[in-house]
Amino acid sequence: MEIANTEKNKKDNKLSKIVIILLISLIAIPLAIVGLIYNTNKNFKNDVNNLLSKMPGSVGEHFRNYPTEVEKSEKVDYLSSYFINLDPNTAADKMYIIKKDDEKLYIDILRGMNSISIPKTEEIVLKIRNMELRKDLLFSLYDDAQKEEKERFLSEVSRFEKQDIMTSLLETEKRFSDREFLKILAEIKTDKLGEVLYYIDSDIRNYILDTFKEDKKMLVEAIIYEKTNEVNTLIDIAKVYETKPTDVAIDAIGNTNNYSLYKLGIIYKNLSVLKSAELLSNIKDEKFIEDLFASIMREEKLTNSDTNITGDISKAMEFLNEYGNKVKDLVAIYEKMSPDKVAKIVEQMIKNNDTITSFELSSEEVYELSDSIIIIDVLSQMKNQTLSKVLDFMEPDKASQITRLLAKPKNNN
Repeated sequence: MEIANTEKNKKDNKLSKIVIILLISLIAIPLAIVGLIYNTNKNFKNDVNNLLSKMPGSVGEHFRNYPTEVEKSEKVDYLSSYFINLDPNTAADKMYIIKKDDEKLYIDILRGMNSISIPKTEEIVLKIRNMELRKDLLFSLYDDAQKEEKERFLSEVSRFEKQDIMTSLLETEKRFSDREFLKILAEIKTDKLGEVLYYIDSDIRNYILDTFKEDKKMLVEAIIYEKTNEVNTLIDIAKVYETKPTDVAIDAIGNTNNYSLYKLGIIYKNLSVLKSAELLSNIKDEKFIEDLFASIMREEKLTNSDTNITGDISKAMEFLNEYGNKVKDLVAIYEKMSPDKVAKIVEQMIKNNDTITSFELSSEEVYELSDSIIIIDVLSQMKNQTLSKVLDFMEPDKASQITRLLAKPKNNN
């Protein structure tokens, strides 16, 4: 009996399974066929969507909001036109993202673009393929950023090296605490960097030098040392020519035969105003004087000097030229007078060393004139024959004194 029941149960279970399989087949196969038709036949899909949109509840609402083929086609056409009018690189970037997310949409848009412009579409597709061939986007972006940063950095180095010293000096004083700027300075050629740091405040200079590698620091310090020695040498040269006669000094520092305008600017900056004025008032090359003044002013700015040397020299030159013209007038007058009368005037004037007029050349220099100075300047420009006759009418000791004064080299000390 038990065996019979067991056999019966097995048959019932087997029959149930068969029934279930048949039911599933009857439901699944039609659904699969319908799904295939739905996804491959646009008209059928639209009909089904229209039908389902009439259903109540969320199902109907979903299909009512589902875009129609016409709507989708319009959007694809719009995007195709939009991308084809973009810069090819920008279009390729956007299309690359679409291709990764939705291959079908990518193809649809590509077809639309191709119908508008085949050459431009091919250009964009080529760029997309190149992007696909590139390595991982993160590393690619990183490499691009690094390349751009290096190019920007090298451009800044080049800009700094090409600009004039004054501009570089002002920029360095303003940005010396900026780490990025210090990296730029570390790449500047030592000659340019040494000259800039020579003129800068010593505290700032030392701060900057301490940020360099030891070999770079030593090279720049050597340039600064050379520059310091050069300037000190030029200052000593100025001291030498301060005491030289005008004609000797003009031969040496009244032109660019021996020294460049840069060096002459330092020399004249360290001469007395009167000596500079005396030399330049005897030089007829106005272009040389103009260039020299520019060099002096440049040196004043670089050393942050609050003086106006060129202004003082110009005023002194004007005074000396005016005084020189008056001396020439006196010479013309005295040469027309009888030698005995001139001799009496000379004997009176040579005794007076008191200041009769003065001219302030600068805050530290005053040019003073006395009768004795004026008369010696007049006599020095008189004709030798006339001067000889005048001296003949003077007492021997006075004549001897005047002869010594006339023979003495003229300088401003």
